[in-house]
Amino acid sequence: MITSHVPSAKEATEEPTDATRHLCAGAYVDERFRDLVIDEVCTAPHRRVAPSYGFDIVPVMRHAWRAAALSASVRATVVGVAAFPAFTGAIPATVLMTCGLCLLWLFHVAMLFRGSDDEPRPRRRSERHGMRTAREHRSLLKLIFTWKFSGRIKYSEKAHAYRLIGAAAFTLVLTGLVTAAVYPDRVAEALYLAGAIIGTCLTVGAARQLMLNRVMRAPDLRPKRLSRRQRVADVQQRHVCAVYRRPQHSEDDEDLTRFTLFGEESPFIGAGELVYQWNPPMCIQLLRPGDDKESLDQLEHLEPPFEAYELVDHLQDAVEQLNTDTGDVRLPARPSHRIYVAETDVAADRGLLPPRIDEADMRLIINTPGCKQHHFLEITSPIEGAEFVAIVLLHVSLRGRTLTISTAACVLAHTPRSFQRAAEFGQNGAIAVAWAAFRQLSTLPAEIPRLWRIIRYLYALSKAALLPRDLTSAPIRNVLIGTRISTREKASQSWSKIQLEKTEILGRMKTIEQRLLAAARDFLREKHIDISEFNDRALKIINSGIVNFGDNNNFSNNAVGDGAQAGGSGNQPASSTAQGSGGTK
Repeated sequence: MITSHVPSAKEATEEPTDATRHLCAGAYVDERFRDLVIDEVCTAPHRRVAPSYGFDIVPVMRHAWRAAALSASVRATVVGVAAFPAFTGAIPATVLMTCGLCLLWLFHVAMLFRGSDDEPRPRRRSERHGMRTAREHRSLLKLIFTWKFSGRIKYSEKAHAYRLIGAAAFTLVLTGLVTAAVYPDRVAEALYLAGAIIGTCLTVGAARQLMLNRVMRAPDLRPKRLSRRQRVADVQQRHVCAVYRRPQHSEDDEDLTRFTLFGEESPFIGAGELVYQWNPPMCIQLLRPGDDKESLDQLEHLEPPFEAYELVDHLQDAVEQLNTDTGDVRLPARPSHRIYVAETDVAADRGLLPPRIDEADMRLIINTPGCKQHHFLEITSPIEGAEFVAIVLLHVSLRGRTLTISTAACVLAHTPRSFQRAAEFGQNGAIAVAWAAFRQLSTLPAEIPRLWRIIRYLYALSKAALLPRDLTSAPIRNVLIGTRISTREKASQSWSKIQLEKTEILGRMKTIEQRLLAAARDFLREKHIDISEFNDRALKIINSGIVNFGDNNNFSNNAVGDGAQAGGSGNQPASSTAQGSGGTK
């Protein structure tokens, strides 16, 4: 029986992978990543959860809410101690607290100016990891000050800014002193309120570090009792079907230098960056062994001697044998079935996304070429605690008396160092808890401009409380349920920046590919299929090396035709173009 990848009791109690721990820790150290989990998973019941490779989304959801609660408690305390005295008639205490908070905010702005460069720096693509960028701070400064902001702060503009900050700070200090002199009995009350803010910051900082310590050491991160939304996300992340989003229709000219089967956007949502594919797919005519003197009618099989699912089962058994080796040479490879369905097709026919698929239905999908349910044999191989995951996807089709085999491979790379820092030396334990408490207190000035985010937390809580837990099981007008974002992909390093691990990943992909080719060759021989053409194609694929791997094909300094010349210099060494990134074959 082929079900929806629901884990067994043994799998559900296994120790969480390193990737799961680091993603849970990322919810505490990266606010953008935390908001991504809450917005796209916890409070988005109308979107399907992306398949999870090497990690579990349920504990990530749980810790995202906890991290949001810690941040909200600090900001709610700051807002509360500043506004609550006004409602009790203690206006002077409110004035004193407001002046103090505004002074902290001005200090934060001054530090931003001090850290800004006179010359602009190239932009960093830090949005991929959800980090805050200097552009956000510059946008804040642009709203505060009135000079013409061009991304470059001149010395005169800095001096003018410092004068404005100094004038504002002097006004606030003078206002506070006058209020304290007129209402001396309210000074102690304001000090108590300030102590409440300091105590909250110290408590939240220590609690955050304690949670990070637990994330890195706990044998199990899954809650004992799942909420309704967590149960839905758990089922969807393990479901055999994945609903992908088709790119929007565009009339722009396509990039002719990019030769890929799937375009710029990979349909394998959650599987990471697409780095490898057979382009074009391997097409083998179903011919009997014979010589060239026999005609096509005499050699070809009028009916295929096997069904497509038989080849898929044979390849799956061949890959599973890799897990039977001894521990020192064993290549962990988990073969399974994966079906991809476009969200527009699901909107027209909800039957394409059944709650479960049995063995008979799976065989029917595999044996039906051109079906809207695209079947792939999926082989996943985790590396270093699933911090790296290599995923090989193979599609088999029988049509037109021809066997078609296509393969694609994706990679999920490591998470940012900030997600992993809690496991480093000196970043956990009692001393780390104390340092985290005072570090949280030191970030209080930076929290002042983020107080408005309390509204965002209230909005997220309202969505979680009012919206149903699953809106993808029944069709809704004008609502497409395809997965938009994978949190694991957003936290993953790009393929071009992977270093020593790239050799290990490519080696695993090639090992799995060669085993699939050898198993397919043996299967075809047993079915009395001429494998000469298959051997030729397989040899080219195996020997293709790095040419098959890469993100795209870049052609530069090329010349076509008689008398044509390349645009590069004539004395350019040949090796400079031979080491290009390469593309798909």
